Amino acid sequence: MTNLNNICYNDNILTKRLGMQAVLYSQTRNNLRGIINQVCDNFEEFIITTKGKQSIVVISQAEYDSMKETIYLLSSKNNRDRLTQAVKQIESSKFLKKELDV
Repeated sequence: MTNLNNICYNDNILTKRLGMQAVLYSQTRNNLRGIINQVCDNFEEFIITTKGKQSIVVISQAEYDSMKETIYLLSSKNNRDRLTQAVKQIESSKFLKKELDV
């Protein structure tokens, strides 16, 4: 096993310290449907790497959309401050519970 930049190569399967599964490009080609299913069904993340050491990360569309929304919501100082205040109120149980008419 050779360790290179936190990625351990072992029988063409790679593992990453962050808990992501890492696979070589050639393995991805042979098992793309399985990888897509694992990513979408189990919210697993994969690093796909080439022998030239280029890498990409594969995540589900839902996870990507969630990340983009979080970045957007936290990009405004006012919104970030309101969200932080709301979290503090919830953590200290200082909030009002209201029923919504739907």
